[in-house]
Amino acid sequence: MTATAGRVLSIDGPIISTAELARQRELFETVIGMQCIAERQLDRDEVAAFFGCEADSARLLQLVTPGTSIGVWLVQFEPASAITIREGGVGVACNALKMIDFFTANRPLAIARLRSHGFEIVSEGAAIDLPDGTKYLEAHAKGPDGVMIAAIEPLTGRAADFVTLADRTFSEVQSSSGPVGDFEPVRHFYERVLGVPMGLQYEFESESFSRMVGVQQTLRIRANNYGRVVEDVMLGIIHYGLPPGTYDDLRERARPPHRGIIGVRLSVAGLDAILARCIDAGIEVPCAPVSMPFAASGTLRAAALRAPHGVWHWLIESG
Repeated sequence: MTATAGRVLSIDGPIISTAELARQRELFETVIGMQCIAERQLDRDEVAAFFGCEADSARLLQLVTPGTSIGVWLVQFEPASAITIREGGVGVACNALKMIDFFTANRPLAIARLRSHGFEIVSEGAAIDLPDGTKYLEAHAKGPDGVMIAAIEPLTGRAADFVTLADRTFSEVQSSSGPVGDFEPVRHFYERVLGVPMGLQYEFESESFSRMVGVQQTLRIRANNYGRVVEDVMLGIIHYGLPPGTYDDLRERARPPHRGIIGVRLSVAGLDAILARCIDAGIEVPCAPVSMPFAASGTLRAAALRAPHGVWHWLIESG
């Protein structure tokens, strides 16, 4: 696929809407080790154009892990929304992003650092045993606004097979994932419409993981992760194997300016061609292309679309 035909160049990380900006910065800067490299104040018209919602203003920050271009955007709308997308963070509610995953070279230290700053630890080490024999322990913590953080320790294999900064207490963001109610339309969206390669695919059963998300039966997890395995923030779609109607559907809550992970950022070439392809496929495009100066990247030209599971994707073309 040529640039003129439109293609995804990289997947750069999630966007978080917050009413607790100082607390989010404490999590991502002080605990995890990111740095703020750009900040911008948006007026009412810019908020409507870029985020597709109403607010008097918004403060937008770009944070990255030093040594990479991967990180998070934090946005604080004024007035802040009273709605949190994922109340409590955990659970099996579907159709909204849930986790921000990091690898860790020292899981006890990662847990201690989170705990020392007052972030609740949900699990110190849920066991993930994949059919190929790969084993992980995942520590999970609750951040502000219902955001969940995972620190993943590989018991077999190498973290360097998944992230660039494999020797850190917190690597760069490895993936951002969420449960989906209907797997196939989302798979088709990534593979056929956006043309993002599937980097990882796995299934597993885990009693400790099931208890952590709050169900008594042992779930059989099916997951596809889209993007380049090391270079991108992979986008994970997860099916818990539960029948429809047994979980909450967060699709209509997972939008700006509601609080939590409202979407993800993708750097693209040929933005108009990608949007045309999405429209032909029946994908909703809530925000048409708009240009906005942003110091870290010069002038951005961006549009937002909603995937079949409702997750917003900001497609960003650097000017």
